[in-house]
Amino acid sequence: MRKPFLQLALAKAKGLPPKAFQTTLTATSSWPFTIDRPASTNRPTRIAVLDSSFNPPTKAHYQLLKAAARVGCDAVLLLLATNNVDKGQMGASAVERLEMMEAVAMDSIRNEKEDPALRHMAVGLTIHARFMDKAQPILDYYPPNTVQLSWIMGHDTMTRLFDPKYYTDVHADMAPFFEQCDVICSSRPGYGTRDEMMQFVEASGHSSKVTLVDIPDDEVEIEVPQQHQQQQQQQQQQQQQQQQQQLLQQQEDNVDNGQNGDSAATTTTATITRGIQVKEMSSTVVRNAIKSQDWTLVDRCVLPSVRQLIEKNGLYSIES
Repeated sequence: MRKPFLQLALAKAKGLPPKAFQTTLTATSSWPFTIDRPASTNRPTRIAVLDSSFNPPTKAHYQLLKAAARVGCDAVLLLLATNNVDKGQMGASAVERLEMMEAVAMDSIRNEKEDPALRHMAVGLTIHARFMDKAQPILDYYPPNTVQLSWIMGHDTMTRLFDPKYYTDVHADMAPFFEQCDVICSSRPGYGTRDEMMQFVEASGHSSKVTLVDIPDDEVEIEVPQQHQQQQQQQQQQQQQQQQQQLLQQQEDNVDNGQNGDSAATTTTATITRGIQVKEMSSTVVRNAIKSQDWTLVDRCVLPSVRQLIEKNGLYSIES
């Protein structure tokens, strides 16, 4: 269920939405609960929360969600902290990011075949920055003791979460947070091995509340309506024609300058067609690819619905 008035409020307001937490889209009116699993204190509904800047959402984000769904989560929440968007971050506005997040959620709700939790998705907003501050308003939003929040994060974020400099006593100070929350942690390139993550978790004193997951490097596949597929194919054909024209022009320019045209073409093609692993995908990679007009790389990193919104809104081509 969509709540478009929130987008209008965000577009008009200079500040933040008044509530500490609110949803803008939910898979059902009873989300995160279902007919088969109503609100219950005997077995709380486990919500996987992916809190990110979504600038833009990538396939790596979706793979994180798939990994979380496979360790026993019942529902998924894409969460945007609006105060971070308003503090001079480059890229899309809060409304534009919400639109992309909702596109990912709608694709998943309608078309996800493998993981039921990914068909039970929602998009939400928070005004808080710290995990401990974000958690309580979400828990308060639903009947007491009926939900459990599983925060999805990378090793780098988990390191900051448990950093002793933020606490008088890490174990004691974080105990209230872990009463109704746990952490699903994935590795990130350049941030330590799985063994190092295990050692860090055990040292925190809260190892029972942390689940380590591996992010698969297979392609993210969500079946999309045929109309969207046709639109994407047309866009790809137009891009290929533009790339061919650019290559021909560059070859002519290089020949005019006394350079070898074949060499230039090979170099340019390699840039356009280079592969990238899912773990290496990031919003920064996507933004840089858009600025360099490497739409093949963009398509490798984002879902078609996100790509369409990026083009429609003219995002990331020039960042101030």
